Amino acid sequence: MSTKLDQARQRIDEIDAAITQLFETRFELLRDIIEYKIENRIPILDASREEKIIGRNIALLKDDDIEPYFEDFYRHMIDLSKSFQKAILDEK
Repeated sequence: MSTKLDQARQRIDEIDAAITQLFETRFELLRDIIEYKIENRIPILDASREEKIIGRNIALLKDDDIEPYFEDFYRHMIDLSKSFQKAILDEK
């Protein structure tokens, strides 16, 4: 018999799998972005775009209670994105 806890954990497992696929797709696109930035001598950091991305996605939240956690998550993901781009740049 499946408990409410088991059902919630199963749903989280499904969401985690989707997040993993989206994360991988996002980073595949970062390869294209850094190649463009290298070719056009554009710096990795674009602080105004980062703030727009974070603000736009925070606005999509329905639960205001999780906003600080979501913002932290997004800032960390952007930091990882910049780190990944820098690693590719350093290889060139």
